[in-house]
Amino acid sequence: MCGIAGLWAPDLGPERRRELVGRMVACLGHRGPDGVAVWSDDAVALGLSRLAIVAPDAPAHVFANESGTLHAVVNGEIYNHRALARRLGTLGHHLPAGPDTGVIVHLYEEHGTEFPLDLDGMFAIGVWDAPRRRLVLARDRAGEKPLFVTGAAGRWAFASEPAALLQLPWVSRAPDPGALARYLVHGFFAGHDSAFASIRQLPPGCLMEIDARGERSRRYWRPWDVLGLPPEHTDDAGRVRVARGHLEHAVASRVPEEMPFGVFLSGGLDSSLIAAAAAHFAPGFPTFSMKLAGDGYDESAYARLVADHLGTRHHEITMDAREGKEALDTFAAGMDQPLGDPSLLPTWLLSRFAAAHVPVVLTGEGGDELFAGYPTYLGHRHAALAERLPGFVAAGLLAAARRMRPADRHLSVPHLVERFLGTRGLTPFERHQSWFGNFAPAEARALLAPELAAGIDDRDGNAHIAGLTRELDQMGLGHIASRPTLVSYQLLDFVLTLGGGLLTKIDRCTMANGIESRAPFLNREFMEFAFALPDSTKLRGATGKWILKQVAHDLLPPRIMTRRKQGFSPPFSAWARGPLRDQVRDTLSRERVRRAGVLDPERVATVVERHITGAAESGRAVWTLLSLQLWAERWLAAAPPAAVPRAESRGRWQPAADPVSAGLLAPSSAAQ
Repeated sequence: MCGIAGLWAPDLGPERRRELVGRMVACLGHRGPDGVAVWSDDAVALGLSRLAIVAPDAPAHVFANESGTLHAVVNGEIYNHRALARRLGTLGHHLPAGPDTGVIVHLYEEHGTEFPLDLDGMFAIGVWDAPRRRLVLARDRAGEKPLFVTGAAGRWAFASEPAALLQLPWVSRAPDPGALARYLVHGFFAGHDSAFASIRQLPPGCLMEIDARGERSRRYWRPWDVLGLPPEHTDDAGRVRVARGHLEHAVASRVPEEMPFGVFLSGGLDSSLIAAAAAHFAPGFPTFSMKLAGDGYDESAYARLVADHLGTRHHEITMDAREGKEALDTFAAGMDQPLGDPSLLPTWLLSRFAAAHVPVVLTGEGGDELFAGYPTYLGHRHAALAERLPGFVAAGLLAAARRMRPADRHLSVPHLVERFLGTRGLTPFERHQSWFGNFAPAEARALLAPELAAGIDDRDGNAHIAGLTRELDQMGLGHIASRPTLVSYQLLDFVLTLGGGLLTKIDRCTMANGIESRAPFLNREFMEFAFALPDSTKLRGATGKWILKQVAHDLLPPRIMTRRKQGFSPPFSAWARGPLRDQVRDTLSRERVRRAGVLDPERVATVVERHITGAAESGRAVWTLLSLQLWAERWLAAAPPAAVPRAESRGRWQPAADPVSAGLLAPSSAAQ
């Protein structure tokens, strides 16, 4: 596990390249506090800051093949590295003992740009192919590990976080209006989006080649390519056995052999199953949970129930408004990209707490998206009822729900009714996004400062959904615009919410504290098994994650299977009306918003005051605005202007069209 960075700038001298990459790596020190390495040749410099998990005594270094013609830096873990090393050894490769990621250069030497297909792991990779004068970047299938890219005037650079790329004096900090509009809609940056116009993400499951001609990117893996394949079993009992086998294998592969580990245990089904499977391989490990002060938010009793059942060494920490403010001021206010999810606060605090005990934690990310755990999936089955209601009836029910909605709880029945009726008239995917997100596309555009909003239109905020709709239509997955299938909604959440939001949150919070998170549900075979399952094994009647609950019968207390899904979220909505009200009002005041220059002061003031006075329930939306405003103040307001490179262009870099929105999702063979 590392923070990685690289710079291709043949017009610069080797010492200057090493200096710049050294600055980038130093900026990533929180991701890898156990050693630094920088390597350079006549055109490229690569660097990393290492968090030592596998082979902890090995020094940090940039990997090379036997001939020294290939070099690589890797952030992540390759869980099948031993099998790969044995296979590569039979092909004549010499792999000295060391970190798991040392297999990458040799695998690339054998398979070229098809090498990610053999990897089971979470990774962001940069390979410099000197004979071909080619830089190859790759990112894992689900997007557990981040990778950002920038290029101008014949220079290209990549890094684990945007802040590292901003160490380069020619990289502009100007914001990307379209990406900010989509951020306001979704609460995160998905696909190629980043907050900075000069920086782009490499999307999950994608590979990028950069050479003197420019850059080309493609998807090497798509989650929906397994749809329609013949099932391994056609009976429920057989499928449950296979699901349990996948769970046990995925967890076993992610339990570290050389370092202690723990489990983030919420008391929900997903993390509880991870802990139960881990208990078979390493009993007595620590579990970590959080007690959230606030009615309807605290799940700690369920976590203790599971911990007692499994015999783990359980640790619990409490978060109230005071700790929430500390997390906001200490961590969230300095993030180099805004994130519109207030659960960032408890996740960061829990990560800091766990880091004092273990260097690795297992988490339950991916279970809801893969096995249909969100209540929204069931909600779509009844959405037609809302559409058939006469307008005056719907308006009356909506007004009643707003009057009855409690101000200090989330997921109350009136709140759910309000969300359900408030999406009448939207397309199914738009309705789904509205249930998950913050603002409609037109609202998002209107919330931006006029000079930013002028360069985009309302369609920009909806680009991810429109692109995925086109792609799934072409795959024949039902009538996406009117009657999406269950798996279509799952794919929407997997590509956008999981890849753009949830995995970003867990990566940033754990890496900020020098601790590694591993998500067993995101094992390649487990993901493909889940997507290929028929709908009835995931959502049966009113029961989501049906097959996982069958697996859990012999592993967990019955109450865990029957409890209502709650979600890991702090009572920020109530905090914004109470103990954090003055801070919210001050940060989002007209004067500060106008000075930062990213949001519209009057429209922001309206959203904030409607929430604080109780006229609307907009806690998540207020957090989304707060995070964006703090980012703008930290990264834009006092930013120096970017220096323009003087070099002649060797192929001007242009970001490839987003594979999600431009139909670039089909795997294809690239030149070796």
